[in-house]
Amino acid sequence: MDRPLVAVGGLISEDGKFLLVKRSKPPNAGTWAIPGGKVEYGETVQEALKREIMEETGLQVKPEKVVALVQIIKEGFHYVIFDFSCKVIGGKLEASSDAKDSKFFSLEEIRSLETTPSTIEMIERYARKEETPIFILDRELKGTDR
Repeated sequence: MDRPLVAVGGLISEDGKFLLVKRSKPPNAGTWAIPGGKVEYGETVQEALKREIMEETGLQVKPEKVVALVQIIKEGFHYVIFDFSCKVIGGKLEASSDAKDSKFFSLEEIRSLETTPSTIEMIERYARKEETPIFILDRELKGTDR
């Protein structure tokens, strides 16, 4: 991969719980994460976010504000991810072809799930009401400390 990929994620919370999906594809296949995915050519980040959340959860959302900028550089991938807080405006929650499962979890439940360090860090920092956007780097270094 020559260049970083732009991706989006949607932080959706209801009654103190956060919506996560079980990823069906790498990176981090099989782990729980906030719904989202790659921005396709010609899409705005908001359009991509609406599409990805619909594909993974069946929900229609309204992106509200950028809450985190997450950089993932591992497993041969380099993603720059804009995570938005989102409001659900329609649809019915159900996992689709892009996710193995989708459910709302409390922060305590999320801490015991198989997830990534960047997912739990972002949700915990958001729940603490840290100033946004939150900046997170998850980088796997091979043989050198850059």
